[in-house]
Amino acid sequence: MLNLRGPALSRSIRDYIKDYIVSHNLKAGDPLPSEGQLAEALGVSRSPVREAVKALQSLGIIEARRGEGLFVREWNFDPVLETLHYGMRISPKTLGELYQIRVWLEVSVIVEAVRRITDDQITDLEIVMLKWERAVRAGESYVQFDQAFHEHIFAVLGNETLVRFFKVFWAAFDNFGDNAILSSDPERTLKQHQEIMAAIKSKEPQLAQQKLQTSFIDFQKRIAGIEAKSQRENEATTART
Repeated sequence: MLNLRGPALSRSIRDYIKDYIVSHNLKAGDPLPSEGQLAEALGVSRSPVREAVKALQSLGIIEARRGEGLFVREWNFDPVLETLHYGMRISPKTLGELYQIRVWLEVSVIVEAVRRITDDQITDLEIVMLKWERAVRAGESYVQFDQAFHEHIFAVLGNETLVRFFKVFWAAFDNFGDNAILSSDPERTLKQHQEIMAAIKSKEPQLAQQKLQTSFIDFQKRIAGIEAKSQRENEATTART
């Protein structure tokens, strides 16, 4: 029985559930004891258990399925993504800083990715590029192919955590909600990535790195414009008050 109250009790229940997952070697999708079973095992009421469960849901550790119960979630960066969304809303420079991290990360790893990439992986990238080109020619959205292209490059390294972290960047930009972040010249964006593809296909790591870095410049300019606009709006709001 847990002889605790308030936040200390909720924290202990959260720790118990996390330890339960680890000690029972549970994987993503595996079921957990119900709230009632957890309350009985710990000798507490269901109220603090429900509170602990909600906290673990917000952290992306477990999920509650209506009519089915509690389950282990796949390890994820959801809490980080939520914090980033909030940060971009209250601080104009957060978007630019986040993108700078992405640039540093991708420019650093592409050299190793090009060294390791297999012919089959190059074929997969070429298929993505073909779909991207068709979308641009048809005047359709190509963002999903842009994301897939970069994601395939990361996947070459076999680091799942890196791929998940990369997806956080895309989700953050996708949910930013300002169309000014999108390229006004899809043909130019496509051509830049075709040049990266050519360098990858010819197995030239440094050239691929150079082409990748060049492709980031336009996006960085758009972000700088968004930040400047936001700063002007904040200054105008402050002046009015």
